Amino acid sequence: MGYSVLANHAHVSPATLNPDGTIERLLKMLDACGIDQAVCFAPFPHACDGKKIEPNSWLAEELKKNNRLLGFGTIDTRRRDMHDQAKKIADLGLRGIKLHPNAQGFDILDPKLFELYAAAQELNLFITFHTGVHRSRLTQNRVINFDEIAWNFPQLKFSMEHVGGYSFFHEALAVIFNHVPPPWEKGKCNVFAGLTSIFTNFTRMWYLGNERIMELAAQVGVQQLIFGLDFPYNLEEATKTGLDTIRSLFSVSEQELILGGNLRRELGIT
Repeated sequence: MGYSVLANHAHVSPATLNPDGTIERLLKMLDACGIDQAVCFAPFPHACDGKKIEPNSWLAEELKKNNRLLGFGTIDTRRRDMHDQAKKIADLGLRGIKLHPNAQGFDILDPKLFELYAAAQELNLFITFHTGVHRSRLTQNRVINFDEIAWNFPQLKFSMEHVGGYSFFHEALAVIFNHVPPPWEKGKCNVFAGLTSIFTNFTRMWYLGNERIMELAAQVGVQQLIFGLDFPYNLEEATKTGLDTIRSLFSVSEQELILGGNLRRELGIT
């Protein structure tokens, strides 16, 4: 193969929260799938209510035990101290933030969240957003509205996981394409397509299929594509299907970017 695989998007937690989502279980899956490294997300704060777990500190301590894993923190969007929470994430050595507007119940254009985006841009924290249908108010997380985030925070690096899913794929594509500089301009696009849970029709609301994956690459370029796991909701079989799909559709040099090169570049990992 000749390249090292780094995958994004692994939800991990103590066994007391989810016995199927432990770091030990993740490592077992990575070994089975030939994945060298992964980015892990701290548990969402609302899932830790009453459990005496501070999610970001817990993850930072766990990652000290294994250099194969990198960490993204989570934000309690019920609080007001957006900058302080982001600063704590950076101080813990975590490299980004996972936000799920649907599950966490916030509007992505809420002024309070704009304070968080400004802090993440200042601290060079990469944000991974869930995008697409997730049984929540679509008006709070319209996929096209991610364009507003990109315009207001042009140096903020973020991924749109599931690329809007089946229903909003073309909106997500439009947002990313809208920030790819034309050939006659300098600069780079800081909005990325998170190729997560899009490879199988087990969850049809996020399934894209090969034609849309290739359309995405043709429109915005492979340098904007980042492979994701969605562990523990996807395990060995689905993860291998995703890897096989990428390897069947793209050249080795393109695979190297999608399966880790792009993420390493954006996170500053050499």
